[in-house]
Amino acid sequence: MQNADFGYRAALSQRARSGANWFYWIAVLSLITSILSLTGSGWRFFLSLGSTQIIDGLATGIAEELGNAAKVIGFVLDIFITGIFAGLGWLAGKKHHWAYIVGIVLFGLDGLLLFLFQDWISAIFHALVIYWIFRGFQSAQQLAALEREAAQYPAAQASPSTSI
Repeated sequence: MQNADFGYRAALSQRARSGANWFYWIAVLSLITSILSLTGSGWRFFLSLGSTQIIDGLATGIAEELGNAAKVIGFVLDIFITGIFAGLGWLAGKKHHWAYIVGIVLFGLDGLLLFLFQDWISAIFHALVIYWIFRGFQSAQQLAALEREAAQYPAAQASPSTSI
């Protein structure tokens, strides 16, 4: 019984960590896409944030008129936005369940931007990742409930052995 319980807790813990780690993937791939975009490459990741892509497009367009300072400002904004997602990943990994919800909402809003710009593949990837993050959130909640239950009803103390 104890081994099955341990296996279940381990699976929940793994799913919760996996959900939180998606925020890191979002941040890193978006930042890489921003670097590629701002340096003139046409290549990008499907998982990139639409908001950073919009910033990069605006910064590139403005840079043609005003110089590369616009790209620097755009990149600083990209770092700020991706930093928010990395921070949400860290907080979710530290068992702050609200970070999952805030991240899901922000990533969902970002997915709506992609939907509005008819970037269907990226919007679909956003929906898939939201599902995986939500599964992580559910697992984190279940794990927390098990931990509260275990704290409320500690295991029975082993009876002292009697010596003969």
